[in-house]
Amino acid sequence: MPEKNIADIVQEVLDKSGKPFATLTSLPRVKLGLKSNSPVSQVHKYLESKLEDRFMFVKNGRKMYILKPCEPSELVLSALSKTVAKSPKVIANSLPFLKRPEFVAVLNELINNGQAKTILTADLEPRVMLADRPATVSESKPTSSRAYTQQEFKKAFDELDRGKIFVRICDLRRELNWPRKVFDNMIKNLRDAEVIQLHTGDASLMTPDEVNDCFVDENNFRMGSVTWYAR
Repeated sequence: MPEKNIADIVQEVLDKSGKPFATLTSLPRVKLGLKSNSPVSQVHKYLESKLEDRFMFVKNGRKMYILKPCEPSELVLSALSKTVAKSPKVIANSLPFLKRPEFVAVLNELINNGQAKTILTADLEPRVMLADRPATVSESKPTSSRAYTQQEFKKAFDELDRGKIFVRICDLRRELNWPRKVFDNMIKNLRDAEVIQLHTGDASLMTPDEVNDCFVDENNFRMGSVTWYAR
């Protein structure tokens, strides 16, 4: 397969997702010239040899991401809105391949040099946006223009599942990037309807951020993974 086609396939995945990055597990292995069950390490090694410096690879936790070569500041700027001020956590969750300390350092630098600015909500919560723009504050609640559905939840689950059966709740939360309360309510509703089953996880194998992004039930038990009953 010509190398140009490989780069085009990767770019198509990025364009379709609307994000500047993609996980290696989301790439179509067969189209790339690999077996459908090729492990991520093999996909990484193969793409690295074929794409040279046209794309870069970043690992965070258990995930490997592919993206166009750029500075972290460019990625954070691309995630900031021109007209809507967003929560720093929402922005950080949209860039999961940037480790939290790096994201905080970059965002602070952008604010200090005037490329980004902060405003406060009525609840004194900080929101961030590109500088020199009129601001509309984005609150951490769903709007009437978007429906958070079981179908969207299942689609994200299937994207992360890929035959593993167990999906980590922290990965699912970040993949969907829903408001926290909306995500937790969906987990509760699907659990109560016996559509999904929740499982505890080993917190010692997770980062503090991953532990924080698990689901805590009514009995204060922290659930780390989920399976789908009707497969």
